[in-house]
Amino acid sequence: MALLLFALAGCTALRLAYRQADELLYWWADGYADFTEAQAPRVRAGLDEFLDWHRRTQLPRYTARLAQVQPQVLADTTPAAACTLKDELQRWFHDAYEQGLPALSALAVTLEADQLKAMQKRFDKLNRNFRNDFVKPDAADRREALHKRTVERAEKLYGRLDRAQRERIAQIEAGSPFDAEHALRLRVSRQQDVIQTLRGLQGATPAQAQAALRALARHVEEPPDPGDRRYQLALQEFNCGLAAQIHNLSTAEQRRTARERLRGWEMDFKALAAQGKH
Repeated sequence: MALLLFALAGCTALRLAYRQADELLYWWADGYADFTEAQAPRVRAGLDEFLDWHRRTQLPRYTARLAQVQPQVLADTTPAAACTLKDELQRWFHDAYEQGLPALSALAVTLEADQLKAMQKRFDKLNRNFRNDFVKPDAADRREALHKRTVERAEKLYGRLDRAQRERIAQIEAGSPFDAEHALRLRVSRQQDVIQTLRGLQGATPAQAQAALRALARHVEEPPDPGDRRYQLALQEFNCGLAAQIHNLSTAEQRRTARERLRGWEMDFKALAAQGKH
C-alpha cells in the first residue's frame, strides 16, 4: 500500500486512490484469483478491516516520517541514508502483511484449482510484458529500457531532469548489476513458490496457512538460492547508491520541488487519517 501510494504523482491522485483503495485492491486481486461468489464478500470485509487499521495506525506514521524528510531533502545524502529509508519501507510492509495475514490465510485455504490456473495465466502475461520491456536482445536497448524507468521514477519526485543529469545517470547505471534474464528467472521462481504454497494449503488449518504464508514472504525477501541472494543484495546496494547519486545531482530548485511534493503527500495523509473510516 505504501509503495503504491508513494508511486503516485500528484496530491489529487493520491487522495482519490486511497479513498477508493477498497475497490482498487479488490479488483486488482480479483484479476489474479477471480473470486467466487462465496469468497467475494469475505475479501471485501477483510479489505475494509485492513484499510480501517491502515488509516488509524499507518497514515500517522507516514505523516510523521514525511515531515522529518522534508528539510533533509534540501541537503546531499548518502547510500547508507537511502538504504535506511528502504529498510523502513520494508518494515512498514512487514507490519501491513502481518495485519492482513489472518484474512489472507482464510482466503488462501479456499482457493480452487481453477483459480490457481487463472493466477498462473496472469503471471504468464506479466512475464511476457516484462520480457518485452527489459529482456531485449540488443544491449543498448536493455540499457535504454532500464534508464527510462529510472528517469521516470526520479522525475515523479524532482520534476524534469535536464540532459546532463540524464546522461550522468546513464553513466552510473552502466555499472548496475541488474540482469534482466536473472531478474526474470527470479520472478518466475517466486511465482512458482506462490502457486505451490497456495496449492499446498487445501485443507490446512489457519495456523498452518499463516506459517506457510510467512515462509513465502521470507523467500521473497531472502531467496533460498545463494546465487539469487547475492544478486538481490548486490542490486539493493547498487540502487541505494544510485538513489543517493541522483539526489546529489539534483539542483536546488529540484530539491525544493521534491520538498513540496513530500509536503503535499504529508498533507494528504493527514487529511485522509482525519476523515475516519474510508
